[in-house]
This record gives sequence, structure tokens and C-alpha cells, in this order.
Amino acid sequence: MFVNRRQRRSLFKNSKSDSNDKLRKLDAVSPARTLEEWWSRAKGPLLPSEGADGHIVCVVCLESVLRSQEIRELKCLHVFHKECLEQWYLQDHFNCPLCYRAYYIQETHPTTDFVWMV
Repeated sequence: MFVNRRQRRSLFKNSKSDSNDKLRKLDAVSPARTLEEWWSRAKGPLLPSEGADGHIVCVVCLESVLRSQEIRELKCLHVFHKECLEQWYLQDHFNCPLCYRAYYIQETHPTTDFVWMV
């Protein structure tokens, strides 16, 4: 199979726009913010003596999440590095990497409507 340059560029542009569309959907259900912002909303102010940096580990990369790093929290309350979750999501993984809960539930409409008459 041969692909000329023009076709290859259009394929790349389409995949990039698809990625941007997917990331917008992810932003809607899991907006990015720093660990410190998330912690203050979820558990109150983060004190300097609290070692939150070592307590939260991103299970995608297995690295500690630092206070200043951007994270995403899913509905299941699991937290990941922003970039790690985005890479996971863009590879068509639509579930939490830890518990496999869906990011969001897509509404499905029945293909046929039944009318019952008695």
C-alpha cells in the first residue's frame, strides 16, 4: 500500500483533530488542575508538613504526583497525572486505569420504539 504525502498529511490532521475532540470530552468530565488545588477542594488546605507528594502515586506511570503537577480526577475519585490519563484515554481506554469504571456513560437510544396496545 502506498500513501502519497498529501494523503499522509490529511490522515495526520484528522487524527490530531480527533485527539483534540476526545480531549475536550475528557475535559468536560475531568478538568485538569494542580494537585494542591484538588487537595484543598477535596480535603481542605494542604499544610507544608503534610507529605501529599509521596502519598499519591499515578498508577499509569507509577511516579509520585507533586503538588505543582496537573492532575485529573475521575468520577471514581482516582487521581492521575494529566498527561498520563490523556495518553491512556487517547489510546481508546475509556475506563479508569485502576478500577475500570467508565469515565462517562454514553446514552444509548433504543433502535425501535414499541407501542403496546391492549
